Amino acid sequence: MKLKYIFMFLGVMLLGLTACGKKDTPKTASNNPFAGTQWEYIQSSAEEQGEREVLTDEIHFLDETHLVYQHSYKVVKKDGSIKEIHEQEKREATYTYNGLVATATFTVLDKEAGKQQKVKLILTMDEAKQKLTGVASTEGEEDQTITFTRKK
Repeated sequence: MKLKYIFMFLGVMLLGLTACGKKDTPKTASNNPFAGTQWEYIQSSAEEQGEREVLTDEIHFLDETHLVYQHSYKVVKKDGSIKEIHEQEKREATYTYNGLVATATFTVLDKEAGKQQKVKLILTMDEAKQKLTGVASTEGEEDQTITFTRKK
């Protein structure tokens, strides 16, 4: 009878040891505070002639090294309906980070000048991880600063 319990105990131990393989172990948490987060900046103009302009910038950090940036512009009527909307294509870029500062560089087409320009975007997250200050630098132009709020 004791032999039966010993083999049963050994069988349970063997099952316990083989049940968890490498695939079952949880992934270690990333140290990257940006990965998987989404941010937005919305600027709305004062109402003129029953309409207002709304500018929206969004950043989505897809993973450890990739982000997507999108800018949109729309004109909203007084009743809330949309008169016109312009959405730019989503721009993908790679980024690096050091602590709470991420740096991305991507190329945009300057339609007025008819040439491509490189934009360097430096994004700094606050300690509470709820605000993201972005400074965009383009050669020959003044730096632009935008403060994003956390969306997700």
